[in-house]
Amino acid sequence: MESLSAAGPGKKRLAVFLDGTWNSVSDNTNVWRLRALCSTKDTGNPAQLAYYDIGVNGVIGGAFGKGLLRNILDAYEWLVENYNDGDDIFVFGFSRGAFTARSLTGFITKCGLLRPGAPLSVNQLFARYRRRDALTVWKLHDDLVAGPLKASALEERWMLKYSRRVPIKLVAVWDTVGALGIPAFSWEGISRTSFRFLDTGLRVPIENAFHALALDEHRNSFMPTLWTKRIPTDPQAVIAPPRPYSSVEQRWFAGAHGNVGGGYPNDLLAQAPLSWIIEKARSHGLAFRSDIEVDDGALDAPISDSYREFMRGSYAILSKRHLRPIASPPGRDPDATYINVNETIDGSVFERYRHSSSYRPANLVEWSTRKGVDLDAVMGWVDAEQPGKA
Repeated sequence: MESLSAAGPGKKRLAVFLDGTWNSVSDNTNVWRLRALCSTKDTGNPAQLAYYDIGVNGVIGGAFGKGLLRNILDAYEWLVENYNDGDDIFVFGFSRGAFTARSLTGFITKCGLLRPGAPLSVNQLFARYRRRDALTVWKLHDDLVAGPLKASALEERWMLKYSRRVPIKLVAVWDTVGALGIPAFSWEGISRTSFRFLDTGLRVPIENAFHALALDEHRNSFMPTLWTKRIPTDPQAVIAPPRPYSSVEQRWFAGAHGNVGGGYPNDLLAQAPLSWIIEKARSHGLAFRSDIEVDDGALDAPISDSYREFMRGSYAILSKRHLRPIASPPGRDPDATYINVNETIDGSVFERYRHSSSYRPANLVEWSTRKGVDLDAVMGWVDAEQPGKA
């Protein structure tokens, strides 16, 4: 791992970059490039500090979740050491790192950020995070405002005193995969249920959230995990107001998992989703050394056939080719409906469709038929659920 800093008085911007993919691609990912572009020298005031963790790359390391929890705790401990009240926190990740990023922000938004030297250790706080029935630091403060806590445990009193309720200025990720952010492998030795306690949702303390999605990924075990909004069936329930695109957006880009998150050599497809994330992060205060120019040749850049390449071709024998649904129907359980939040399609997808007669993704065509959209006529990005809205 690597920590870069530009020391200075006053408010700081803390940027956490979490890499590591479930693919075999590992060099020059968009997370690595973003960290390289992040200004950490002579940025003036506020200063910027950057933390980068390469994570665990490759199929074997990924499938067994090696080091996953350690990566979360290492990043958390770095924030504990460097955060002062009023600082802005930015978190970025791709693939496995996207899951790590979302889990890290989930940990912070449920349990807060410890003060340095607190008697409550990070490991003890994380053990509390694993307990679903444990009150969050936000709920503890709400209860305290309502009146004296009754028979509160020492751990909870320490949380109130030493764990800070901090907002996340921005979390931005490339292609989080699997129902828990973990590909749905079923190899001996992996237990996806052991990670079920990790919270990768979109909580209120996360002020801004952006998610770049791979439209042309066809591995069923790499289903994307979008942020969703829970709509309770109880008509008396309080529902949070919708968030604007400037605050939350999940955007589809042309390419497979590794094309969108970066890592393949000489890959032009990674530029558009990287440029988009830079634009969003800059609009919320993070400074960069330079911009990314999207090469005109990206419209002709080949899309990796990750389905046939994965596991040296054996995956294609074991699993059918899968199409990722765009603007999929809401999920439901007895208590609520779950809708994808601010799902959009980038304008470069439609530009590629017009430019190349060979680019006719079946999921895009199905979406256009279902929504009544003329793909040749679309200019710019659109809202996937309500194409006329954008």
